[in-house]
Amino acid sequence: MKMSQKNTIEEFNQKLEEEIKAVSIEAKARGFASSDQIIYKTNFTTIVAYAFHIPNKDGTLHHFDLKIKKYTRKKVSEPWKAIFDEMKNEILADFMTYSININLGNGQAVKNLTEFLNAQFQATGQKIEKIKIVIDSPEEIDVAELLGKISSGKAEEINFQTRLQTLRDYRNFLLENLDKNEKFIQNWLDEDSGKHRKQRCLIFGLEFTDHKREGELSRKRFDILTRTNELSNEYVLFELKSPCDDVFKITEVDNSNGGKSTEYHLSSQISRSIPQILHYKNLLESKHDGDDDLQRIGIKAGKVSKCIILIGQRANNPIWESHFRSLKSNFSNSLEIWTYTDLINKLNVTIKNLEENL
Repeated sequence: MKMSQKNTIEEFNQKLEEEIKAVSIEAKARGFASSDQIIYKTNFTTIVAYAFHIPNKDGTLHHFDLKIKKYTRKKVSEPWKAIFDEMKNEILADFMTYSININLGNGQAVKNLTEFLNAQFQATGQKIEKIKIVIDSPEEIDVAELLGKISSGKAEEINFQTRLQTLRDYRNFLLENLDKNEKFIQNWLDEDSGKHRKQRCLIFGLEFTDHKREGELSRKRFDILTRTNELSNEYVLFELKSPCDDVFKITEVDNSNGGKSTEYHLSSQISRSIPQILHYKNLLESKHDGDDDLQRIGIKAGKVSKCIILIGQRANNPIWESHFRSLKSNFSNSLEIWTYTDLINKLNVTIKNLEENL
């Protein structure tokens, strides 16, 4: 592709982005507010949803008007055009109806539109004054930031529903990426310079808080440091391995009867991870308040109550399960092995509990 053509394409894309941003999410005069989100985008089709919020007399949002615009182009070198030829104008009895096709991306556009509408309904009843609420992707919303801007009653409702949808999305992400390596999972946690790290670390459990990523202790980097109580200095360490890694090395050997027997040994990945995470534990517990490493990480001296290695997947095999239970039972209370299967099952339980309390 020639440089001039590439620059032209970038200019066309920028024009589209500017048009979308013209209806950005922010407070308007006299209590009005507006919101927009791209619900579907490819090189040739973009669909944008716009919502314009109408306030009550007291300034709280009463309802919103919805507009959907579709942009297309036949070549990436062409400018985007808002299209209207798909719009159908039909008279049914005394009603005039208009429609536009958004059944694209195997339902992705419809799913994103549903999430966008849900976010708009959640804003109903809020009073927006000189603030900006950004919900450009409901599954990545910064819950803490949003909750600081709204009433306590509405905050509880939004916190509940947003976390539920967040956990569903993260569970699905894990299910779809069990064939990836540990670096892929770590990059996902750190995506966009760690913008979503706080939210994405919810996959490890709602009981954990104040997650730290890749803190350095005596030039050794742990994967995740968290804790279960903000008032104490008891920490939990996570060591992340690949969903594809093996928990056991399984071999078949000849026995004295002329047959074969199956032997289970710890895999090389597990064998390396156990001393590694225990070394991080010892390093952390040897530090005292005022230590340069602790100040750099932003924590106080304390104890590590638990070390958790996340690795591999459970096998649908009763013998494998028996060996895995035996392995876990022989570890001390401070060392645990979780598989990604366990993590997903844990998320499913949390999601079910939240759904039953909606």
